[in-house]
Amino acid sequence: MRRVFVLALMVVALIGMVASQASARDLDQRTDEWLQQAKLEPYAEPTLYELALQEGEVTVYSYTSRIHDVGRMFMERFPGITAHTYDMDSPEIINRVLEEQRAGQYRADLIWLKDPPTAYFEMYEPGIIHNWVPPHVAHLIPDELKEPLMRIHHASLSAWFYNTEVYDESPVTNLWDLTTTEWRGRVVLPDIVLLTEYIATFGSIVYHADEMEQAYVRRFGEGLELSRGIENAGWEWIYRVLRNDPLIVRTTHEVTEVVGEPGQTSPSVGLSAFSRLRDLERWPDRRFGVAWEMVDPVFAFLHTNVHGFVRFAPNPNAAKLFLTFQMGDDYDFTGNKPYQVLGNWLVRPDGPVPEGAPPLAEIDYWDFDVEWVWDHYVQIVDFWTLHRP
Repeated sequence: MRRVFVLALMVVALIGMVASQASARDLDQRTDEWLQQAKLEPYAEPTLYELALQEGEVTVYSYTSRIHDVGRMFMERFPGITAHTYDMDSPEIINRVLEEQRAGQYRADLIWLKDPPTAYFEMYEPGIIHNWVPPHVAHLIPDELKEPLMRIHHASLSAWFYNTEVYDESPVTNLWDLTTTEWRGRVVLPDIVLLTEYIATFGSIVYHADEMEQAYVRRFGEGLELSRGIENAGWEWIYRVLRNDPLIVRTTHEVTEVVGEPGQTSPSVGLSAFSRLRDLERWPDRRFGVAWEMVDPVFAFLHTNVHGFVRFAPNPNAAKLFLTFQMGDDYDFTGNKPYQVLGNWLVRPDGPVPEGAPPLAEIDYWDFDVEWVWDHYVQIVDFWTLHRP
């Protein structure tokens, strides 16, 4: 037993002697310069987590309530950093940040919102928010989705819903059906003034005016005659739908609530977020489904979101760490697990696909041109306000 103890002491002494010799190494200048360039000890830089720990907190404004789940998981993964998460509508986020900037009270570190056109032109161009792409995913993301702001985390769609209790399949197969007397008073639409991401949705209809005109010919067998003062088939479709006495609602949830109410004889169809399909689990008495058969000229409309690092953010490193976690860090996809639901598609090609969802590449949808939508932003809202019931 004594021999073992003496041997242990010798080992400890030897380790200490080696460590002492290592710390006392006299390195030549070339080696020292290489260590500095390689950022190895003693020049190793602190990790992002270590830098974030020095800040100790991060404040995130998000358009979705799932941000609270992300915040809790973030604090579990990175103890020592408090995540303050706030759920607001996109317009509220923009107004809150602008007010903080004017008052010189810099609270928000990171924002996440829909309505990319407004984010670009009211916040990015004036220098109020800034871009940063986590290096570990930069090579996975197409340039158009990460510049000038990272227009990416997950993609979602809006699509047309119908009542599955009354109809075995979609009763509408062409967008122009919704302008006919058969559907007068039986179309439910989200209010684009309150849900501003739908400004881009209706803008994409105008942007694809040629396809809309071709769909009209296929539906009615004759050329489209524009109403007085209407420029093209996209505006004409919006005009006719709004003149067809639709129900305008405040939330996407209200759309599926109206459409899927059981016991109806002549139910409506409505435009809502694809992810509302999850409501069938919460309210199994509802009767609604996605109108997969409506494919002329398009089935659905793409929604994306943008991240922005707020100017003068007090905790920029913690914000970087939070976004890295949210995008799926080097460990796993825990940070975006709350968004892995039916109706959302992670746009990282190496990410999981929710059960029951077809690949995004197999879905016919329209994206929108951000600059075009911004240039016509006021026109779209004014047109909607003028002609809505």
